[in-house]
Amino acid sequence: MANASQIWVNMPPYLLRLSLLIAFSLFAHSASGQNALHIPETMEGPVYTLTMAPSSHQFFDGVQTDTYGFNGSYLGPTLILHKGEAVQMHVANQIAEPTTVHWHGMHVASEDDGGPHSIIQPGTVWQPDFTVLDNATTFWYHPHLHERTGEHVYRGLAGMIIVRNPVESQLSLSRTYGVDDIPVVIQDWQFDDQRQLIFRQGGAGQRGNTMVVNGTLEPQATLGANVNRLRLLNGSNSRVYMLGLSDNNVFHMIGSDGGLLEAPVQLQRLRLAPGERAEVLIDLAGRSGETLTLMSYSSELTRGEPGGVPQANDPPTPPGSIDGTDFSVLQLVVVDPVTSAIQGIPQTLVTVEELPESTADRVRPMRLDTAGPGPGAPLAINGAVFNMNVINEVVNLGDTEIWEIDNVRGGPHPFYIHDVQFQILDRGGEPPPPEESGWKDVVLVYPGERVRFITQFLDFADPDTPYMYHCHLLGHEDDGMMGAFLVIDPAATSITYSDLPET
Repeated sequence: MANASQIWVNMPPYLLRLSLLIAFSLFAHSASGQNALHIPETMEGPVYTLTMAPSSHQFFDGVQTDTYGFNGSYLGPTLILHKGEAVQMHVANQIAEPTTVHWHGMHVASEDDGGPHSIIQPGTVWQPDFTVLDNATTFWYHPHLHERTGEHVYRGLAGMIIVRNPVESQLSLSRTYGVDDIPVVIQDWQFDDQRQLIFRQGGAGQRGNTMVVNGTLEPQATLGANVNRLRLLNGSNSRVYMLGLSDNNVFHMIGSDGGLLEAPVQLQRLRLAPGERAEVLIDLAGRSGETLTLMSYSSELTRGEPGGVPQANDPPTPPGSIDGTDFSVLQLVVVDPVTSAIQGIPQTLVTVEELPESTADRVRPMRLDTAGPGPGAPLAINGAVFNMNVINEVVNLGDTEIWEIDNVRGGPHPFYIHDVQFQILDRGGEPPPPEESGWKDVVLVYPGERVRFITQFLDFADPDTPYMYHCHLLGHEDDGMMGAFLVIDPAATSITYSDLPET
């Protein structure tokens, strides 16, 4: 008779995942009141069909909560893409109001990017197609309609994207989806007395008092006593997390927004702002039978981060607020190792080719400020509030640029740029920490701080459809803390930076 280890080895990954879910979900709920972490289904191309529609989901016994979802009641499938593959997207809008879908972090043409200018009207289907140019990493997709992004994401319209490539596939990394390679979409909600989602427009955006991961309340993941990979995504509207393990053991970050790092970075804490992603390895060897918790140590967020310790001039926190407290994000139950899983943390990963500062064609200032004096002035970038009919910046195709992000007013802002990944040159004149040494598309900029990053614009000139840059606190974005830029081929169009209005 085969022993347990032989069964794990010989079992196909999809059956292994199903067996783990069945075997431990009932145990999890009955033993501790936790709920087995929902693992979104995967979808592989080259054709992807996504339908946005209103729905409802039973988060609480006997109660249906109104939601939005892609191909289901909440969130959407995890899209598996392969570098070099030509893909076709079919995105249907059935939510009875206009929206868009943006492939956050992906390097695609502006007409395929899904920004606020690519509106999908109710009852229509948007069909972008593109070749996957990105290296292996974790991206996500979500709506990007101006003034409605926050509510659409909050009510459930979001999903993860995993890009694979041959370089990553040769590394000794966990990659059995749902078994030792776990999607972790972190969000915070607030419910009313009828167990319906409360959404409040304004300020940095909605912050809730109830944690959900992959749409699961009080979530619990069952992991083997081996190396496990967590793909962490801050999908919250405006909450910054300070992630760490309840036993204060170390974990190893292997990837940031745009791809793998050169080598794993050992951490006890990881700050994750809205829109940011991080891939981490947790070595649970020899820990079968233990239970630990992925926490947010938000009491350690003391620099004005949304969700951190309230500042002197902040309004009083409402009853039940979790701001500035330490709370559970995801409980981890450790069981016997999956014999085929990875044992040990790799020493090296990939080569990250640095962009020399000396190669920059232009330094572009980005001032995070307000559109006028006084406490009531709206937040703005370079003095301008977003206008759908205005192009704020023009970039020349082929240029390397340094962007200087100066936060001169307000709290911390996670600054995000569409189209490209960047490398952080410095924070306040100091080199970035090791976990920010790779490719990024979101960077949290603190008040009084200047962050400089360098990037290249090598593809996709389009004189008509812009890309965006904005604060990824969705309330700030919806209120206009956003700008539009064109990438143009100077040999093919007469548009120049000097043609733009003064800001």
